[in-house]
Amino acid sequence: MKKAANFIVSRRYWIMGAAACLTLICMLLALRVGVNYDMTKYLPDQSAMKKGMDIMTAEFPSMGADKSIRVMAEGLDEEKQAELLTKLKALPYVESVAHDGSEKYHKGDYSLFVISTSYEYGSPEERAIESALAKDFQEYRTVYRNDNPGADGVSPWLLGGAIAILVAILAAMCESWFEPLLFLINIGIAIMINEGTNLVMGQVSYVTSSIASVLQLVLSIDYSVMLMNRYRQEKARGLEKRKAMAAALCNCVSPVTGSALTTAAGLLALAFMQFKIGLDLGVALAKGVLISLLCVLTVLPGIVLLGDGMIEKTAKKTPHLSLGWLARFSYKRRYFLSVLFAVMFGAFYFLQGNTQIAYTLTKVDPIVDIFPPENILVIVYENGDEEQMAALSDALEKHPDVTQVMGYPSIFGKAYAASELADALEGLAGGMGVDAGAAGISFDPSLLNTVYSLYFAGSGTPAEEQKLTILQLFDYVHDKLLKNPLLSGMIPAEMRETVAGAKEQLEDGVRMLKSDRYSRMIVYTYLPVESAETEALLNTIEDAGKELTGEYYLIGNSAMSREMQGSFGDELRTITLLTAAAIFLIVLFTARSFIIPALLVLIVQCGVYITVTAVGWQGYSIYFLALLVVECILMGATIDYGILYASYYRENRKTRGVAEALKAAYDGSVHAIMTSGLILVLVTGIIGYTYSDPTIAEICRTISTGALSAILVILFLLPGLLAALDRLVVGRKGNAHD
Repeated sequence: MKKAANFIVSRRYWIMGAAACLTLICMLLALRVGVNYDMTKYLPDQSAMKKGMDIMTAEFPSMGADKSIRVMAEGLDEEKQAELLTKLKALPYVESVAHDGSEKYHKGDYSLFVISTSYEYGSPEERAIESALAKDFQEYRTVYRNDNPGADGVSPWLLGGAIAILVAILAAMCESWFEPLLFLINIGIAIMINEGTNLVMGQVSYVTSSIASVLQLVLSIDYSVMLMNRYRQEKARGLEKRKAMAAALCNCVSPVTGSALTTAAGLLALAFMQFKIGLDLGVALAKGVLISLLCVLTVLPGIVLLGDGMIEKTAKKTPHLSLGWLARFSYKRRYFLSVLFAVMFGAFYFLQGNTQIAYTLTKVDPIVDIFPPENILVIVYENGDEEQMAALSDALEKHPDVTQVMGYPSIFGKAYAASELADALEGLAGGMGVDAGAAGISFDPSLLNTVYSLYFAGSGTPAEEQKLTILQLFDYVHDKLLKNPLLSGMIPAEMRETVAGAKEQLEDGVRMLKSDRYSRMIVYTYLPVESAETEALLNTIEDAGKELTGEYYLIGNSAMSREMQGSFGDELRTITLLTAAAIFLIVLFTARSFIIPALLVLIVQCGVYITVTAVGWQGYSIYFLALLVVECILMGATIDYGILYASYYRENRKTRGVAEALKAAYDGSVHAIMTSGLILVLVTGIIGYTYSDPTIAEICRTISTGALSAILVILFLLPGLLAALDRLVVGRKGNAHD
């Protein structure tokens, strides 16, 4: 290592130059990294919903692929509503605007308009629509929200605030005002390289895109602090600055690498999630931590040596936190604290089970308060089960929570009286996402009565039994009336125009619902994605599915939530065990003690249980992804604080008694623990409590709470446990006795 350290110091300018070039290249590459907002793409390969979606993609034309922007206006009369509708339709890049006189688009004094566009969320065209809505429609008292399920990334203002807190903490805790700037330059290089190298993944999830940089920052900034502290110690011994840096690299490579490996190992455990967003997030974060480690060991030495003069000129005192009183308390109450920890571990293990786990989160949306969003379920089934699905369709249409059912049996296989068919055609057009009149599939009721009279003429069928399916109606009009030379002249021109092109539209409609082997049924409801009522509706559908002879698949946000809920318990146990095992082995290798890694893993796991319990006590549920991330990050990152304290304790026990070693361990570790811990708690906390996207906010908020819990447990319980288990921790030989 000494040769490598000397090489890094002597070739520091070449290394910094190479790092600068790599950073510029990665800045360009980062622009090419795609961001995925579709969480269904991360479903496991064995997922029934994924299989159903693959079938639906292959068998049916795309439906509902357009992106939508909801616009809600207040206090408009009918004339103003028509005026607003016209202006919205005239906007560039707008494909269509859904709005009619039904309750779906009118609630009290509010009116809803749903814009459809073929351009992706966040594209220049989609943003142009939103810009026009913000600037040109103020007179209509409108608010708008797009239906993008993801986040646009952490805003510059919010990120600036988080960085300001980080700089303030570093400025207070470092021994020079200039050091924080050097640390930020180095971590900025590491973040940019990580962002650019994400191109090897093709694209990343919006969750990864939004929080990877922030988490890389807070999880690896302490590596820079560790190197700087060691460099200062070597200079205090009288070494020239280049030799001091080489010595610092040799002496800190082991603890810094060990810290990075535990963090990376914890994060990589996410890759074993069945839900593949764990692989996306875990790889990106672990890669970022390891890149930060390499930058600290290669680039930062040159940056520090370059700024050494300014470091000395801006030297200052740092706050000293004396915890001698806590060391004395921990020693005197060591057995009580050991029992307390065992009780807390068991109690919080059971209490955390009372916290509900959420699998979906919703954004703050003022429009949703007035116009609840539709929750759409799609059932894909084999054509041989059409009869059974017709019975399910009838049952669902009578279900109090279902607003509409669209399927071959309910639309094309159902017979209607003349008075019912006009509404059925309108519903079909709406489900297809087109205007009924423009599509050529609407009839005036009087014209329908004429067709029915001709169809049933001479059949003797009573008027109340005269019913036709939509296909029968158009087949008769198209094949019998329009092609009959005797009758065609009797058909009004208006009907001729209506029927023209309708055959093709209906055939398209059939193809949207039925292929050679599969059919699909679309169920519309306003139930939440997760609720007892939603669960009951899903059970109704699945009970009917058991009666089918062929395969069937349930698709939708509620179906995805149900799938994740069914596998989450096993997944959480797997991730917990993998993380604990990986961290245990790494700490075992570095500490060469079985009791130390076992004790630290239990300590941090207790912090996880406290975190989950605290969320439940606040009356909230915990987002499943936040729980998995906090499990891996706490086990990988905050365990370093325990390793640091335990290593100082074992080192001091060689020459001191238990009580004095506890105090010396506090003196040696508390500054580093508080610096890194405050950054982790406060930076993630400010994002968690101020960010608008609920997924990102929940993950950051849970990390902040979890980090605080782990730090408190380490500072207040770990010393007592080490003292109580002193013989196992330090052994019988090579230690001072009280």
